[in-house]
Amino acid sequence: MAIFLTGATGYIGAHVAANLLENYKDSLNVLVRAADPHEAEVRLWRALQLHLDFPRFHNHLNTRIHIFRGDLTGAQFGLGDDEYGRLVETTDSVIHCAASLKRKSEKSCLNVNLRGTLEVVRLAMHARDHHGLRRFSHVSTVAVAGKRSNEVVSEDAAIDWERSDYDPYARTKK
Repeated sequence: MAIFLTGATGYIGAHVAANLLENYKDSLNVLVRAADPHEAEVRLWRALQLHLDFPRFHNHLNTRIHIFRGDLTGAQFGLGDDEYGRLVETTDSVIHCAASLKRKSEKSCLNVNLRGTLEVVRLAMHARDHHGLRRFSHVSTVAVAGKRSNEVVSEDAAIDWERSDYDPYARTKK
């Protein structure tokens, strides 16, 4: 079984991927936007090279990393039925790190942060119904709390729906 990790080519997702590969035995199913398998491997390597040397990356790529070329916002991530079925059958945990950070683009944030997250939730539900799901983790940054200074923000108070300073990213990640 494997952990489905989104955002593995981004800053936080790459850190999570490297940590999982170096400290745990789980395999990783990663979703990468790419035109072909080589481009997908290159994009993943560029993200992980700050955390792993190439021989370790290559070893993990051959033994524990399963790349699914797709788009977070597409139905079934744009994967064919067979490939999506393999993703469902092999996923038993989800760590959702992907996000649009285009703070001024409401459309991009809505598409990735809401529609993309809905697709990830659908995958998790299919995996749960197929064989069970151990865990679902949704990662966001401190920016979801809005612009703040000189205050400690607790998890309970982080989302204040009355605040007017939320940008598109914060509005779509709440």
